[in-house]
Amino acid sequence: MDCSNLFIEGQKVSAVAKGMARSLEDSRQRGVLDFEYRLDLYRFMTLLRQAQGETRAVVFGSVTDSNEGLWRHAASAGFEVVTVERGFGRKEKRADISLVTRLCRDAYRFGHARRDRITLVTGNGDYEPVVKRLVADAFAVTVLYWAHASRELRKAATAFHSLDPYISDLALV
Repeated sequence: MDCSNLFIEGQKVSAVAKGMARSLEDSRQRGVLDFEYRLDLYRFMTLLRQAQGETRAVVFGSVTDSNEGLWRHAASAGFEVVTVERGFGRKEKRADISLVTRLCRDAYRFGHARRDRITLVTGNGDYEPVVKRLVADAFAVTVLYWAHASRELRKAATAFHSLDPYISDLALV
């Protein structure tokens, strides 16, 4: 799971759902986010387990001055947490590269093509090449994300499931 990607885009989906923006495009253009929206990672883990059965889940993200509680929440919900320091300009590219590196290592070292299912929780089109490669090598790869996930990523995956219908179910209350 690409935590930052899921969280920030979830705030946009929530803003549209609450009528704060007319559409995702409107949300993007005007910078409208629902800053009150937070993901409940216990609920997210429950959703993953309902869809996949027994689940080994890893969440990737970067450390900031204000998100220590997020990583404790993720760990207590059952996620393995992998965090990195933000790079130059406060960008988070190392988290994305860490996710791809771990995904490839685990798939080819511990996974079994035609048997194991990989669920990638991100909508970022940068992941499309790794998904294409895994699918070509007979891994079933499901992308689980908001409906506006990258078209190329959705197309590369074996299956795509939108989280939009669960926006309020996944909210931390």
